[in-house]
Amino acid sequence: MHSVNKLLRSDSIKTRLDLMNKLYIVCVDDEAIITESLKRELRNELPHLGVEAAYSGEAALKLLAEISEEGGEPAVLISDERMPGMKGHMLLREARKSYPRMYGILLTGYSDIEAIAHAVNEAGLFRYIHKPWERRDLMMAVRRAAELYERERELDDLRLKVERLNGALIAALDDSSCEGEPEGFCHVHRVACYAALLGRKLGLSETELRRLYLYAPLHDIGKSGIPHDILAKPGKLSDEEFKKVKQHVEIGARLLKTIDADPMALDLILYHHERWDGNGYLAEVSGDRIPLAARITALADVLDAMLSKRAYSEPQTFDQVAALIKADAGSRFDPAVVAAFVAEKELFRRLSSGDIADCCIEFRGLT
Repeated sequence: MHSVNKLLRSDSIKTRLDLMNKLYIVCVDDEAIITESLKRELRNELPHLGVEAAYSGEAALKLLAEISEEGGEPAVLISDERMPGMKGHMLLREARKSYPRMYGILLTGYSDIEAIAHAVNEAGLFRYIHKPWERRDLMMAVRRAAELYERERELDDLRLKVERLNGALIAALDDSSCEGEPEGFCHVHRVACYAALLGRKLGLSETELRRLYLYAPLHDIGKSGIPHDILAKPGKLSDEEFKKVKQHVEIGARLLKTIDADPMALDLILYHHERWDGNGYLAEVSGDRIPLAARITALADVLDAMLSKRAYSEPQTFDQVAALIKADAGSRFDPAVVAAFVAEKELFRRLSSGDIADCCIEFRGLT
């Protein structure tokens, strides 16, 4: 077996660069003649892809790790089922833990129905092919798997570019929304940190947390379309003035739609004033029909607003605000989001007292 490390022992910089981001097919069979023959066929059929071979499940896992460590991407794993030690479906299952996007193809006999079931249920099997296989069928399956992997990678690259572009715009909007607030972390930054903490307690993935932290500062961006004298009015708003203020959610959503923004950003802008009981600004949705990002941002926004001095109100104590939030579980707020807040109440108390810098830095590291 030609391991990737052996290939890299030469001093050729080009060899190393060629491996970076290259997609790999790995063939696994304990019969060397079959494995090497399949490797040659695949290299001839798909010359733009790397093709390597292993003769056992354990060796295959090491080879996959070597490829990944050197900057390659394992895209397709082809394994025989009947091998000493680790069976094919077991290999696919273990490999999937480290390479969840990799496509698995199982080569099996007609009597391996149980193995096929395990591979489908536990390893996300892409195809199983009966032995002896038709060369054309196997090549078509491998080619299709590689094409799907390449397409998904291209989509991920595109999503990342769009996210970065959106991030640049959002940073500019974020800066403008902090004008007039001299402290280092203004309302929108605090809301972003509170929202991310709630999201983490609720089990959001790192990707979801990154998006939530990035977009939460935009929750009130639509207020840029509301007259300043209304927003800064020290007394109670008239019915007509309050009607105008409520329009900021739709103004903000329209603004974000012009840049084809992430749906999460649109959701939390449009729905962060909706109530769990359905009596919110738009009164169109209630309960878990309100997007989760909006339910989280709603509590984070109210928490910071009630703790802060506003044109129309004096700040309340943390204990007062915490009690009001708990009382509004199931009416204004999602009970699960309130439970997440209560579980981390002392952390929120500390952060609200001014110790929020480290929290913001932590979540900024995700973006």
